[in-house]
Amino acid sequence: MKAYLHADGNHFDILWNVDCSVGKGGQNNIRTDVLYIQWYYRLATDQAETPPDRKEIYRQVALSGACTGMDSDPLVRAITLHQRSINHPQVDGRVSVATGNGKLGGSAFFVLRLGARIANMYPELWPRLDKIPHCPLEVAGAVKQTIPHV
Repeated sequence: MKAYLHADGNHFDILWNVDCSVGKGGQNNIRTDVLYIQWYYRLATDQAETPPDRKEIYRQVALSGACTGMDSDPLVRAITLHQRSINHPQVDGRVSVATGNGKLGGSAFFVLRLGARIANMYPELWPRLDKIPHCPLEVAGAVKQTIPHV
C-alpha cells in the first residue's frame, strides 16, 4: 500500500494505492493490500448510503488479509458486485494498481474510487486511515510509514 498523488487543478489530492492487484485472478500476495480492500467493504456495511443488497454481500468479507482470487471468494464477489453497481468501465472482480494519470477510460481506477469513498465517509480523518475506527494494524503501519511523524 502506498500513497498516490492525484493532480487536481492547482493542488494534489492524497489517495491510497495498492502495490499488487487484489481480487479475481489478482496477485493477492501483499497482505496489507488485501486487508485495505477487505476493510473498505467492512466500512461500507456501516454506511447508510450502501444499499441493503450490497451490505449483505459486503458483510461476508472477512478481515483475513487473504484472497483466493476465485469467483467464490467473498472479496471477489463484493468487488464484482460493487463494480457492476457503479457501472465501472471494467467489471472484472479485481482492484488493479492505479498507474499514470489514475484514469481507466473516463473513470478513476477502482482503487482510487474506493479511497474517495472512504474520504467521503471520514472527511475529518482522511488521509489518516490509521485514525479511522477498526483500521487494520498493517494498514495503519503503511500509513505511518508513508506519512512519517504523524
